[in-house]
Amino acid sequence: MTTDDEMAERESVAEARLAGLLRDLMTLQTYLDERGRHTYEVAQRFLENARRDAASRAYDERQAAMLEYQHYIWHEIAGRLSQLIIAYGEDGAQERTAEERTAEECTAERRPPASAPAESGEV
Repeated sequence: MTTDDEMAERESVAEARLAGLLRDLMTLQTYLDERGRHTYEVAQRFLENARRDAASRAYDERQAAMLEYQHYIWHEIAGRLSQLIIAYGEDGAQERTAEERTAEECTAERRPPASAPAESGEV
């Protein structure tokens, strides 16, 4: 059996790890928001160039559409991170059942790893 001190220490370590994870999620959320804003700005530059230069209009419009889609994706992911931060943070913390945790872990295992692809075609 474990003593109360050992259990308290384990709980303290778990709380510290959760706090660290939440900080990292906030940092990632901020990064994704900034990335989304940047891709939107670049998309707007392509659209401006499409209006000015008829010779490259089709290319510029395709690039703008691709970058606007990336903008949407970055903000969708950042929004989901925000939901997770709220759900697991101090203010929104609620006890979850073992079934909920298991279901979420199984879902998380099916997701592909997040990686930020390099933006191409920046003006």
